[in-house]
Amino acid sequence: MIKKLLVATDGSDHAKKAIEYACDFGSKYGASIDVIHVVSPPPIVYSEASFEPLVDYAKRAGRTILEEAEKTIRRKGVEQVETFLAEGDPAQEIIRHARENHVDMIFLGSRGAGRIGALMLGTVSHKVCNMAEATCVTVK
Repeated sequence: MIKKLLVATDGSDHAKKAIEYACDFGSKYGASIDVIHVVSPPPIVYSEASFEPLVDYAKRAGRTILEEAEKTIRRKGVEQVETFLAEGDPAQEIIRHARENHVDMIFLGSRGAGRIGALMLGTVSHKVCNMAEATCVTVK
């Protein structure tokens, strides 16, 4: 039985479409929806002083993305919604949240990369779909 869904969002069009799919499932099965946005640190940090403003900005943007997602989900008729802002590697944080919160399905967007992009391993959606214990739905 499907009781709990997780949607990972970065605010992209594909992520917004994933939210729509999760709402369809949530409405049909009466499932609750967790929405997660993960702030990942920049790959190069010259000092803590230069790093902190970037993270603060990313967190503010993440909160806005989560607020918009929650409004959309509630507007679609799903009442049980929780939002989560995490820091770290996006794939690892999505997988961790799904495992710790007993999520039945994970919805996330894909950039819909072409042939060259499809050859590149290591994307968030690829990692999550291959490593998560829950069923994953990748939306293009």
